Parts: sequence; C-alpha cells; structure tokens
Amino acid sequence: MPKPSQLGLRARLHAWWEGYEIGKKRPEQVLRSPRAETKAEPPTPPAPPKDFWGPERILVGQMIWGDGFTFPGGGEFAADLAQALVVNKNSIAMDIGCGLGGGTRAIVERFGAKAHGFDMSPELARAGDALSAKAGLDLRAPIASFDLEAPDWPKQHFDAALMRSVLSVVPDKVAFVRLVGESLKRAGRLVLLDWALAEDERQGPAFAAYIAGEARPTHLGTVGQLTYLVETAGFTVRTTEDYTDTFAPIVLDGWSRIESMVTAGMLKPAEGKALLNEAQLWARRIAAMKAGELRVARIEAHKKA
Repeated sequence: MPKPSQLGLRARLHAWWEGYEIGKKRPEQVLRSPRAETKAEPPTPPAPPKDFWGPERILVGQMIWGDGFTFPGGGEFAADLAQALVVNKNSIAMDIGCGLGGGTRAIVERFGAKAHGFDMSPELARAGDALSAKAGLDLRAPIASFDLEAPDWPKQHFDAALMRSVLSVVPDKVAFVRLVGESLKRAGRLVLLDWALAEDERQGPAFAAYIAGEARPTHLGTVGQLTYLVETAGFTVRTTEDYTDTFAPIVLDGWSRIESMVTAGMLKPAEGKALLNEAQLWARRIAAMKAGELRVARIEAHKKA
C-alpha cells in the first residue's frame, strides 16, 4: 500500500471527508451493533443547485483566494485590471461578476471612485454587501445581485465597467454587452476578463470535463470572436489579448493553498465537502488551461460616442 504522502490530493481529500484515515479501515468496514443497523436513517435533503453559494462554500472560497474573494487574484489584481478604466473620485464604476465584492472595494480604496458591485449569485451579493457595510463602504461599494437575462441597471449612469467571468455564461453576448453599454455614459470604458476558447477552437477531453463540471451552461468564443462581438455591441476595442499566461500563475498560487488546508480537524464536515468540490472545480479548469483548450481573454474598450 502506498504511504499517505504518496497519494494524490483528491484521494486524501476524499478520505478525510469520508471520515477515515488512509491506511485504516473505512467506517463501513467496522462491525456495527445490531441496534445501530436497524436505526432508521433520516431522509436525504435535496442537493442544492451547482451554482449555490452557501456559508461553507463562501468560507472555503475565501480561505483559498483571500478575504472578500471567491475567485483568483485578490484586491491588487482587481485594482490593476481597473487601472484601464481611468476612474477617480468623481467617477462611478460598475463591477459585474464581483463575487463578494473584494475587488469592488479595492477599486474604491485605490482610485477613490464609487463602485457598485453586481453578481449573479444572490447569496454572494448578500454576503458581499454585508462585508462592504462592515468596512464602512456600504454607500461607496454596495453589492447587489442581478438577473442575467434582464439586468436592471440605470441608463447612462456609470463611467466605467469591469466585467469578470460573466459573458462566458451568456448565450446572447452581443445583446448583453449592449445592455452594459446602455448603462454607461458617453465614451464609458469597459474592461472584460473571461474564459475563452483557443484560437484553433480545440476541444479535447480536458475541455469536455471543464464544460461538464461548470455550474451554468457555458458558451465560449475565441479571443478574436469576443473582440468582434464587443465591437458589434457598440464599443471601440483599444486592446485585446490572450491573458492566460498572466492569469494561470495567479490560479496556481491559490490552488497551492488547498493542500495546506487538508489537516485533520481543520474544517467541519460540510466545509470539507465544499473544499473538495472547489478543489475539483479548479482542477478541471487548470487541466483545460494546461491542455491549451481553455484560455483567458482580456479586452479593453470604450463606448462609441
């Protein structure tokens, strides 16, 4: 039998979650008393939707990616992305796909602008808004959820928009980007960061596993295709790039923390399950990036006058 140190992270995570130690008998292999065997088991509650962010998943996400974050990068990374928005104390920015709003608050703190965070998850938005209030930024960095099919954003209200990991789950991307444009003032700026296909559109086993494991149906285009649709939606593209080589090390840095979290007694069972799910999610994404089948697009644009 291989030693525990020689076993993969996934095997050790699974063993820890199931409640036994590698090299020892599993719980079902231990002789149970007749009384215990006849005890009725409570009905299993229905599983939550795959995109549900319960308190355990929110906790684990922050343990991996940092306080106030459920996605790679942290505050400095988000503020660096927002640098191209050219906002200041007189500006109002929108942060679409903000998660818990850590990046939204980083924009406020670095540039002095107001920033309104919007996320598809009501659970993340509620938790994020509470974090903004705790930081004394409830008026300067409010967080709210939005309907992906019909976002209710005020017209010509914002000076700039940062959009992360949202467009990849939108079927009608041109219509959605137009809605973002309608919420921006004249010549308002847009920075987009999202998953993309390789330019040769290769889709092997790693990509298939990635697609199957995502919480929402995913609709990807190449960096070139995303650039074209942003232009079609009423923007002038200033810069566009395959950002994978910059983004991948940031993901791997957070991923490296997962193994250190697998310590007996460190997490409650529900938190351990959330950790296992998050580890598997990012393992699929990393594998697809390493295979060259999943890319990251970064686009800077401004609304046509």
